[in-house]
Amino acid sequence: MPNFDKQTLMARTEMEVIKLSPTACVMRMPVDGNRQTAGVLHGGASAALAETVGSLASREHARTIGDDFVAVGVELSIQHIRPAKAGYVTATATAMHLGRTRCVHRVDITDEGGRLISTALISNQIIKKP
Repeated sequence: MPNFDKQTLMARTEMEVIKLSPTACVMRMPVDGNRQTAGVLHGGASAALAETVGSLASREHARTIGDDFVAVGVELSIQHIRPAKAGYVTATATAMHLGRTRCVHRVDITDEGGRLISTALISNQIIKKP
């Protein structure tokens, strides 16, 4: 599993990879340290988690195409359903499309009770490394 450099957003928000493959990636993140002023999980933190889990899965797919390919995010759409108040949230990215030039993953973020917090759709472009 990838370890995140301490200067990255992933490390600062304490994101943790649980499972990683092109078709499914699972990560978790604590609510504590990622709250908005109202005391619940910040929507931007949820969006960052959704972007990260979908991008990591797309990066794994890009590697199956060739060592000189990478995935870069091109679109993220997220809907916040209910607030997360405590504990951890878990993001699960599920592949909807894995092509030679584009990946699309659906991301569901749930709380520890299994309730849907947010749902997102992320697209990544597969390009040759610059």
